[in-house]
Amino acid sequence: MNLLKLVFALFLLVPTSSSATPQVYLDYKTYYTPDNEPFIETLLQFISPSFKFKTNKNGHLVSSVEITQIFKIGDSIAFVDKYVVNSPEMKDSTIEDYFDIKRYQLDEFIYDIEIIITDLNNNETVSGTQTVQIHKLTKSKIKFSDFEFIQSANKTDEKTNFVKNNLLILPYLSNYFPPELNKIATYFEVYNTNIILGNDEKFMLTVEIEDYKTEQKIEGFFKVKKHSTGKVVPVICYLPIEKLPSGDYNMVISLIDKNNITFQSEKIYFQRRGNIEKTNTISLESIDIDKSFTNTIVKDSIAYYLNSLLPIAARYDSKSILALLKSGDTLQMQRYFHSFWAQTNSMDPFEAWLKYKIQVQKCEKQYSSWIKHGFETDRGRVFLQYGAPNQLVDEKYNENERPYQIWHYYRIGQRSNVRFVFYNADGVSNDYILLHSEMPGEKQNFQWQEVLHSRVTNGINTNPANETEKDQQYGGKSGRYYNN
Repeated sequence: MNLLKLVFALFLLVPTSSSATPQVYLDYKTYYTPDNEPFIETLLQFISPSFKFKTNKNGHLVSSVEITQIFKIGDSIAFVDKYVVNSPEMKDSTIEDYFDIKRYQLDEFIYDIEIIITDLNNNETVSGTQTVQIHKLTKSKIKFSDFEFIQSANKTDEKTNFVKNNLLILPYLSNYFPPELNKIATYFEVYNTNIILGNDEKFMLTVEIEDYKTEQKIEGFFKVKKHSTGKVVPVICYLPIEKLPSGDYNMVISLIDKNNITFQSEKIYFQRRGNIEKTNTISLESIDIDKSFTNTIVKDSIAYYLNSLLPIAARYDSKSILALLKSGDTLQMQRYFHSFWAQTNSMDPFEAWLKYKIQVQKCEKQYSSWIKHGFETDRGRVFLQYGAPNQLVDEKYNENERPYQIWHYYRIGQRSNVRFVFYNADGVSNDYILLHSEMPGEKQNFQWQEVLHSRVTNGINTNPANETEKDQQYGGKSGRYYNN
């Protein structure tokens, strides 16, 4: 049984065939009723190509999925909800993802939620668990609900679980915004403004974007909207992002009263991959080099350490670094190196560099090969960019599979349950190549098990139904390690 992908800062996966194990994304949000009672909203996105569709009497394709949600408090079951979701009718060439939303009013406890999802057309099942803590709403301060990225919101008189406060909301279960999306929007609710600010009072909500790393505001991305106080104030914050360069950002939302006092401010992380790149406008000629840097890096080593920044550098920085390395200008390299760390940590750039230097040295020791420095290898780059994995599977000697490693991160930034698969193509060197990852922007190869098993594929079905069947065929364990 495979793990359900529990994703709260989601990234999209594209299954390779309709016979793949069901792919389902889950998100949950906590809200409160006008009477201050908490409830949880579970949102499921079904990745249609991973489900089996059958033709109905109208000649259209339909999938059918059984959902079981079990809420536990410790070892006791609080309640169970079991139901079936049928997809909208679809044509063969236009199969699209579809959604399910449920709401459950809960008491103040810590819940373990187990979700079991079964494709009723082929009996494939996925399951997973997630811990959720529910708090009561205190009346002593203004509070925001959880934030939900959305695709659209329209006024309606309908009464469905997709409607909140007379708004028909289509969720966007990801914090990754690719080039084809030109806006970012979020729905949330504000509570207790009538108690704290008074009845029939006005307040402002501002929304802006800041750089995730430096927390510097990005000019040109700011909106403000006035609202009236109430028990529950529904809010949609929207910003166009056509001109937002690729990068990691926070959407910053603040509540300000009529006296210009900020009562509440929250940040929501997101990642943008657009058609515009940032540019580095720093003049290297104006930079005074800190002697602490030059004392720890001899001139012969500046190119090495400047090169070691590539795994953590933004794309515009990478272009500048490569140009400087090509020029061979040692003084300009030193100036750029110092400016890089001054921007990374303005309070103590030298300390930030020393910490990174230790990681570079670890990387060199563990991942370097005959012809590559540690930071130039795939494992070294991932290690420097994301840190050490929480769990690591290292399979060096297996006659059925090439040598491989599976790195599992419980969390990277706002992303949960991220895995990387590396393999040794030649079986001799220490250079393991990145084969597959779920991280946005990283290499994705959903036939990664076939690559590991390529030495034994002759005469064997290379398109088995799931990872367990693949493991049974080839005698390996990679699918089980990856999922469990």
